[in-house]
Amino acid sequence: MKNEYNIPKRYYIDHVECDCEAPEIIRETSRYYVISAEETPELAELRSRANFYVDMASMGAWDTNLFGIVSSARATLKIIGTKARA
Repeated sequence: MKNEYNIPKRYYIDHVECDCEAPEIIRETSRYYVISAEETPELAELRSRANFYVDMASMGAWDTNLFGIVSSARATLKIIGTKARA
């Protein structure tokens, strides 16, 4: 089982700038932050907000100015999953 996730920087930065709790960054590359895959409250919050962004965008609630962040949130969910692992 995977113990780290490589997630896009853009959504993570937005998440932190909104003063939300986020998993600690283990290391980074030019495009990704590497975070622990351990199911923590911080990872749950990261996932929950990403789901919210994607859901709101799919309902047409936001304009195209948020396309990049929503795309990054969607990519993050593909990596960490839409639900917590058992």
